[in-house]
Amino acid sequence: MFTLKFHKSKSKNYPLVEKLANKFSEHTFENDLHTIHISIKELFEKWDYFNLMFWKSADWVDSTFGYDGFDLHGHEDKTRIFYALQQAHVKWLCLSEGYLSRIAPAYFDETLIDRIKDEVFNPEDTDRILDFILVESNRIEYEKEYGHLNFRAPLRNSDFEGRRLMRQNKIDE
Repeated sequence: MFTLKFHKSKSKNYPLVEKLANKFSEHTFENDLHTIHISIKELFEKWDYFNLMFWKSADWVDSTFGYDGFDLHGHEDKTRIFYALQQAHVKWLCLSEGYLSRIAPAYFDETLIDRIKDEVFNPEDTDRILDFILVESNRIEYEKEYGHLNFRAPLRNSDFEGRRLMRQNKIDE
């Protein structure tokens, strides 16, 4: 179970982050502290909300992100976990897309109803399809409400390599 915690803030982004936090099922607000417990399944289903909420609150004072009760405070530590989750999310999407592309020919060929039943209607695969549909519906809802996410992670003053690469990209352009 992943946990994101942040205090009530005077940041201009606070209302947006609070609104995004309410999208998650296990969000609590006590003593000016927001605590969001997120399962891996819910995190993948609501990835766009989590992504925006994480980057808007990652550098707030006393904000933490962690796993199984181990909270990380440093920007670099939090982003390492985030990027690992992002990579897992992309792999999950690719696996779901690959699975759906394999069953699509059976789905559209009406003469293969028995193959469809054998291929599609086992509990594990049905759960995967439903998860993929939920993710897509949440993504569409997110884009309607917040627009397309075209967001670059902020760089810290200590991220010299990132700053050097950005300067190099500007020179190359």
